[in-house]
Amino acid sequence: MSVASPEFGVNYMKKPIVIAVVSVSIMVAFRIIMGGLALLSGELSLVDILVHIMLPIVAAVLILVGIIKGHRLAWQWGRLLGLAAAIILTVAAVVTFAYSAEQPGMMIVAALVALQGIPLFPMFFALGTKAAKEHFRLICPSCGNSKVKGGNFLFTRAICRKCHATWS
Repeated sequence: MSVASPEFGVNYMKKPIVIAVVSVSIMVAFRIIMGGLALLSGELSLVDILVHIMLPIVAAVLILVGIIKGHRLAWQWGRLLGLAAAIILTVAAVVTFAYSAEQPGMMIVAALVALQGIPLFPMFFALGTKAAKEHFRLICPSCGNSKVKGGNFLFTRAICRKCHATWS
């Protein structure tokens, strides 16, 4: 969902959505860099490559596309996984920094992990704004309430928690 710009006649995304898109893009970029460095080490099995490199990148790209397109499920997973990943990656980076004094290579790993986790905090907060909820159609068209629940498994339908209205 985008808004028409009166000055330029083109569509643009609202600021919270731009923040979320940039945050996920930064995380994906540094995950790709870290994955590339891990592949260059030559010490990864096929399972390691799939689970630790490809799966997080694919999941993040799916969430990124969903955020851009305004899919409610991407909003939900972006908020939940975004916050969880931000906390886990930031803690992992701090611990890695703390124990990397004798191994300079580990400082690079810690920096890459931190650069994946830290941008996810603003995404969590950006996706919680009213503008983001409008983008994802999470405002009840009947009563204007923004507390909704999923109407089905893929969250393609929403149900207002206040007036119980249902919409797509």
